[in-house]
Amino acid sequence: MKEKGDAELRSHIEEMAKMFEKMNFTPMQGRILSFLSCSGRSDKSFEEIVSFFQTSKSTVSNSLSYLISQKLVDYKTRTGKRKRYFFLTGNLPFVLARQHLETIGHFKELSYKTLTFNNPDQKEMNHLIHGWIRFANLFEKYLRDALKDYESDNH
Repeated sequence: MKEKGDAELRSHIEEMAKMFEKMNFTPMQGRILSFLSCSGRSDKSFEEIVSFFQTSKSTVSNSLSYLISQKLVDYKTRTGKRKRYFFLTGNLPFVLARQHLETIGHFKELSYKTLTFNNPDQKEMNHLIHGWIRFANLFEKYLRDALKDYESDNH
């Protein structure tokens, strides 16, 4: 039974890691985020992470360094021990939202620039692009409002 549970856990971690990859994380970064979110404890040692994934220390170290630099993961030590224990911070929604806001801003900028290249007589195409911009503005507003609401609820 334990093996089945372990296999299910590993499958879930891989599935979740693929979702993180779509958010521009490397496979190992996604696996670490997934592992820390569903491994039964709020923190894991470096050795536990390396052992679980059966991968090189440098791969795990590089991924953890990046996740720490992005403030998605942090670590603590326990009294009298030198080991670091890694855990998730609450910053993932903010990091993802900021990425989306940057993408939306870039999308709008390029859409406006596209309009400058189009002939004003291309009414159908220009109308379509204006629709994209309206949608991007709405999406940006709702995302900013959601971030504000989330932040006020969690701080």
